[in-house]
Amino acid sequence: MDLELRLATTNIPVKFKLPDSTVREPFYVIGAHSGDDLMSAKVGPAIVDTNLQIDLYYPIASRIDLEEAIFKTKIALNKRVTHRVMIDNSIGREVYHVVFNVSELII
Repeated sequence: MDLELRLATTNIPVKFKLPDSTVREPFYVIGAHSGDDLMSAKVGPAIVDTNLQIDLYYPIASRIDLEEAIFKTKIALNKRVTHRVMIDNSIGREVYHVVFNVSELII
């Protein structure tokens, strides 16, 4: 998968489901995907607005290192990307949780 290869350049492991609490961060989880063909004419070429969520779980130790990982992720993806940073403890310990939303218009 092209996306997985792009993220591999950051040297952060890529998962396709949230691993158990024994797996230490940092790691990505490639998650929810949605598509919207509302802009398509029902005859002729299709136009699909796609969105993919990628979650980055990162150790809480350094905000500077986190910002660098965010920057490297956005460069690796080379797509329209928005992100949101939060502190999360849903994996059994407190970590930074960055939610990236990748958008692309496919014609």
